[in-house]
Amino acid sequence: MLRRFLLIFFFSVLTLIAYNQTRNLEFYLKEGIHNSPLLNDYRNQINSAIADSLIIGAAKKPFLEAKSELLYSPSYHNFGYDEVITNGGTYTAVVGVTQNIFNKKEIMNKYNTVNIKKQLVNNSSMISTDELNKLITEQYLTAFSGYSDLIFNKTFLELSKKENVLVKQFVKNGVYKQTDYLALLVETQSQEILVRQLESQYRKDLSSLNELCGLNDSSWFELVKPELKINGTPDISKFPAFLQYKIDSVRIENEKAAIDIRYRPKFSWFADAGFLTSNPWNFYSHLGYSAGISLNVPVYDGKQRSIEKQKLEIDQDTRKTYENNYQKLYFQQIRQLTNELKALNEMQSRLDDQLNTADQLVKALKEQLEAGIIQMTEYINAIKNYKTIFRNVNLINVQKLQVVNELNFLLTR
Repeated sequence: MLRRFLLIFFFSVLTLIAYNQTRNLEFYLKEGIHNSPLLNDYRNQINSAIADSLIIGAAKKPFLEAKSELLYSPSYHNFGYDEVITNGGTYTAVVGVTQNIFNKKEIMNKYNTVNIKKQLVNNSSMISTDELNKLITEQYLTAFSGYSDLIFNKTFLELSKKENVLVKQFVKNGVYKQTDYLALLVETQSQEILVRQLESQYRKDLSSLNELCGLNDSSWFELVKPELKINGTPDISKFPAFLQYKIDSVRIENEKAAIDIRYRPKFSWFADAGFLTSNPWNFYSHLGYSAGISLNVPVYDGKQRSIEKQKLEIDQDTRKTYENNYQKLYFQQIRQLTNELKALNEMQSRLDDQLNTADQLVKALKEQLEAGIIQMTEYINAIKNYKTIFRNVNLINVQKLQVVNELNFLLTR
């Protein structure tokens, strides 16, 4: 019957595309992740953070440098600098070494800063990956919906063409009028226009999908129906967007510790060896070395320390407010999406019943049409109604997949 014919033709076409150029959702997700400049930027930031750790480790070691200075200060008659100060010139060539000591807390704070940076970058990368996967899946479902609609209407176009041949024979036999045939022909022509429009829209949707995934490709590809299932649990403590607030809290506390460390006494030792003389002609007589320890103790900074810590306290309070608000919205979104999915399932059940009734009606009207006991307009209206219901079933299926995609974005795996 009509429904059986449509279903067989519809799914046969979807099966036959396996022998043509096809692409599935997994292909686009993989390409999108690989070609994303933002995710590549995050990967480079991680490598940069690793280099920062190496720099901190290198800074703990003694710093060795060579210093050379040649200063000539002429003085004659009433011209020139006071020789008591300049000695007529200074000639220096030494190798010096310095190293900070008793700074373990400062070093550890710097390492913590780098580790927090890596956590933030890793977490941001996870968030961006999830968002990109969600966007690609959304666009894929949009394109697949258009493709399914296109195949479905092609099915009806083939059916209409067969009906045209049948009705044309009925007109010749005097069962129907010429106007009945023309009415069906107009409907077929409208269907042809719709198919062309759907083909154009599908190309646009496919192009948008390629652009989103960084693919420069204008070829025609058939999309495979995606298999999306709810995957994960609503565990906000492991959700990347929520973890961002926790990492920010650690970052703020580490910055507060860095302020305290900055006001600790700083010790360093230094030494040099070489020559230092005011007479370059006998520099070999002034070879020597020196060594010492330096101590810097902050005394007063105009209360900058307390002000900086107050600013960080304000940042912490702002962070807590956003964190609490996000926690409320998170579970509210999950409840809304779960209820929406339940409503779509109920609607699909009703539409299936409606489609079954419409199928029976079209089948009965087709028998009456072939017997010549009904008008063509009744049959055409029934066909239009059947098409609308069938298309709504297809749209409901895609909407359910969209909701599952939204839910999976919020769930942790």
